Amino acid sequence: MMMMLLRKKGRENRIGRRLIVLIVAFSSFLALLATAYQLFNEYRQQRADMDDQLEEVRIFLPPVTGSVWTFDERQITLALDALTRLSHVEYAVITTSDGRNVWKSGAVRSKRLINRQYPLSREIRGEMRQIASLEVSASLDGIYDRLLGQAITILVSNALKTFLVAAFMYVIFSRMVTRRIEELARNVSSLVPESLLSQASLFDETLGFPEHGDEIDRLRWAYDNIARHLNLAVQDLHDRNDELQHEIHERTRAESDLQQVIAELSRTNAELERFAYVAAHDLQEPVRGLVSFSQLLERKCAGALGDESKDYLRFIVNEALRMSNLVRDLLEYSRAGGAGLTVGEVDCAELMDTVLQSLRPAVEQKHAQVRIGPLPKIHADQGQLHQVFHNLLGNALKYSGDRTAPSIQVTAERDGEGWRFAVADNGIGIDPQYHDYVFEVFRRLHTGSAYPGTGIGLAICKRIVESHGGRMWLASAPDQGTTFFFTLPDRTDEIQAVAE
Repeated sequence: MMMMLLRKKGRENRIGRRLIVLIVAFSSFLALLATAYQLFNEYRQQRADMDDQLEEVRIFLPPVTGSVWTFDERQITLALDALTRLSHVEYAVITTSDGRNVWKSGAVRSKRLINRQYPLSREIRGEMRQIASLEVSASLDGIYDRLLGQAITILVSNALKTFLVAAFMYVIFSRMVTRRIEELARNVSSLVPESLLSQASLFDETLGFPEHGDEIDRLRWAYDNIARHLNLAVQDLHDRNDELQHEIHERTRAESDLQQVIAELSRTNAELERFAYVAAHDLQEPVRGLVSFSQLLERKCAGALGDESKDYLRFIVNEALRMSNLVRDLLEYSRAGGAGLTVGEVDCAELMDTVLQSLRPAVEQKHAQVRIGPLPKIHADQGQLHQVFHNLLGNALKYSGDRTAPSIQVTAERDGEGWRFAVADNGIGIDPQYHDYVFEVFRRLHTGSAYPGTGIGLAICKRIVESHGGRMWLASAPDQGTTFFFTLPDRTDEIQAVAE
């Protein structure tokens, strides 16, 4: 814990860092001085060797002079080629005194050169006269390259030695200093439990921390001050323990209240579902009687009633039929989904054939084109899945419009561990602002005279899909057709878990 405090201050291992920096700096300085002295001596030696080699060129002067005097170009060329083959010599040129004749050999390729000129003299009528001059250019690049390689080798070796010395000194430092710090740290940590040392009160920034001390000074400071921090840490722990106990009590009570609310909501939801089912079921009989007697009254008394009375009677019959449809759809909605799912393997291709057989009259009447893509086998309630496909294809036929023949496409593709189904049509479409509206119970975008129905079909579809652990949505725009999407998991345990 003391080392955590030292790291918090950002000054741990100050002695070690200083020691290593001083060793590296001093060793590097000595290495640079030694390297510079050695390279300077090496350069002088190699330069002296080159000067000696250039002095040996004078051996070629008598035969070259004779060749120039007789203008024997072949011998001149051979002599120049021999010169350029000497070590370090790159270029040689002979120029006559009058400058009319010049013979060259080689080419200058280096940036660092030494040029030497040699006079070519001959005795003419008892007098020595210079008939030409020989200029030789030698390269210093080889010397500099060798010196550079030697410098790199020396510096690398010195760096390696410096590293080994620094590592050795670091080990010595660890044995002489670090062990003392660890011993003091063990003594400090043994005074109080570790849990108390972690309290924030131990890191009081207002204490007189030795800013210019080394590790031992700072650790001694921490050792002397830990006693007075201990009481404060214990008090902090007691206060925090009380707070935690109070928080645990409040959370336990809140969790108990939440469980009660969840149980109450589940019970209320089940009662509401039972009430809706019972109410819809019990309303069927009186509504069916109302429809029957209204139709019977219309047939028996139609001749004895006036036009206005006939209109009233027809209105009663239509509303009774509408109420009967609403009660029937409400009963279907209460039955859809829930915990009563009969899950088994369903071949969606065979199921789609059955749906198309039931919708064949509407398909033939509207000359619709229905394309069914490859459909999978999944685990679901076959009866309820049949209702989903039947409602979606029925809506596609119903809301197809009058401009073109309906075109419907049913596809399925993998979606993670389940399947995503799509039912697309080219019908009248739905405005985006009503995409969520159409899934609500008894919500309609059109009048009953324009498109018959109660507006509960999509709500039933969505409830069935959600009871299977999937979700349902649509993509549509006015006059652009509609595509309904829904997903279904492909595992029985997931569907049963959602249903429960």
